[in-house]
Amino acid sequence: MIQATQHDLLEKLAELQQLSPDVRFGQLLANLGLLVEDQTDRSLWDVEDADLLEVIERHRADLLRRQQAGA
Repeated sequence: MIQATQHDLLEKLAELQQLSPDVRFGQLLANLGLLVEDQTDRSLWDVEDADLLEVIERHRADLLRRQQAGA
């Protein structure tokens, strides 16, 4: 059974993809890898799920701010 945090991660990834329709999925993962390294000093391989979720939520909030500022 998939853990709740992992389920949340998958939902947030889908939201990020919707907020960035021009970004390919591999690019989205690569961008998240860079953000994880910058914000946690860990690689995407080593980051805990809860920490990854925080990085994704910050990225989502940033994308939403950018869209609202451009509207």
